[in-house]
Amino acid sequence: MNTPRHALIAGAGIGGLTAALALARAGLRVTMLERAPALDEVGAGLQLAPNASGVLRELGILPRLEGLAQAPERVRVRSSSSGSDLMVLPLGREALARWGAPTLVVHRADLQGALLAAAREQPSITLRTGVEVEGMTREGAGVRVHMQGETIDGDLLIGADGAHSRIRRQLGLGGAPVYSGRTAWRALVPAADAPAFARAPETQLWLGARAHLVHYPLRQGSLVNIVAITEDDWRGEGESRFWSEPGAPRDVLRRFGDWTRDPLRLLEKAPDWRRWPLFDLEPLKRWTSGPVALLGDAAHPMLPFFAQGAAQSIEDAAALGAAFTPRDGATPSVTRAFADYERMRAARAARVQIASRRQGVIYHLPGPAAVLRNMAMRALPQEAVAARFDWLYTYKK
Repeated sequence: MNTPRHALIAGAGIGGLTAALALARAGLRVTMLERAPALDEVGAGLQLAPNASGVLRELGILPRLEGLAQAPERVRVRSSSSGSDLMVLPLGREALARWGAPTLVVHRADLQGALLAAAREQPSITLRTGVEVEGMTREGAGVRVHMQGETIDGDLLIGADGAHSRIRRQLGLGGAPVYSGRTAWRALVPAADAPAFARAPETQLWLGARAHLVHYPLRQGSLVNIVAITEDDWRGEGESRFWSEPGAPRDVLRRFGDWTRDPLRLLEKAPDWRRWPLFDLEPLKRWTSGPVALLGDAAHPMLPFFAQGAAQSIEDAAALGAAFTPRDGATPSVTRAFADYERMRAARAARVQIASRRQGVIYHLPGPAAVLRNMAMRALPQEAVAARFDWLYTYKK
């Protein structure tokens, strides 16, 4: 009996955990190496479009999210100056019927917890925390990962170590991402403190000049998740660690001072904010090198204007698992599997990166350009709006 291939995964975020499950399902033994001492509850809400929820359903994760994830009834796009609707896109049953999987919103920690619980039930998956991957070298046909004071050998390595990926830089596949000129401010507001409009079971998107706002209820309506994205001149040095920078409420409110009253009422209720500078990177020409491949933000850091960061990482994981699944009784070589993985994912992820960047320009239009955008949105039939997302939400490996 052949010994299962040993896959090393640097990073146990959403992408790394999903990849571990997909590779284990394909018959590999997996060791995840996570630099954090524990996978603590961090972050806030995230949106799972049908292209992501369909993968999670296939991996058996959706039942674990029952009572935790919610399905918004619609997306409502609103004007920051008047509060009027610019466009309404039904979700719920309509999304399920059209795209074959639900649109969900979930607290990041709840999704991470569901993935982690599933991984811990798999005897072929090992999670090691508090170990930081410092580099790697080729070792025969495989790879040796170097950590402080020790090494570990594997047949392949997946770099799921984030937008500032050390593995990507060592492989020479791409440099450091650059600050986009935009910052995301994130907060959670207890539903009891939030205005009634923000408690509606829907995702609301407000468009303004050089800024926009997204909010939706989380955890059975007990919380309202807020993401406010602004353009600013932040020029911080080095890596901005996820969720680590507090932001003063006054810094957020002054950026929305000329908006209509309703969104300001919601912003004022936020007890505290986390500041997350947004980084961007041109699509990579290659994702793999020998027995090493990139996944998630390490392969395709993207701006959040399509809410696809986590979703594309989940898609990567599904494609990786498919690439290593035995065919006709034969297990693909690492070289072939990585070639198939890159073929399945690189062009699509690049398209999402570019589309997200363009969407950000549209969202933040000022003056007369914004007036024309709003007129076009109001005139667009719902069917035409939904059709624009068919390429994105219908994912086939």
